[in-house]
Amino acid sequence: IVRELLLGARRFGEIRGALEGLSANILTQRLEGLEKAGILRRRQLPSPANARVYELTRWGAALEEPIFALSRWAAG
Repeated sequence: IVRELLLGARRFGEIRGALEGLSANILTQRLEGLEKAGILRRRQLPSPANARVYELTRWGAALEEPIFALSRWAAG
């Protein structure tokens, strides 16, 4: 989820579409947990979009390098 948000703010449907096999309920639980941990925040876009998006906080964005390092290691 965090890796998807490194690309910028995303709507729930965009995140879910990028994570095949993950149910909406599980994704909702994960997003709530990451929000409580201060890694991401949910905000409302202004009109005309008027959509709710998830985006990384400053602390969440600091996870970029460790996440990419783990991805490189896993692909290794």
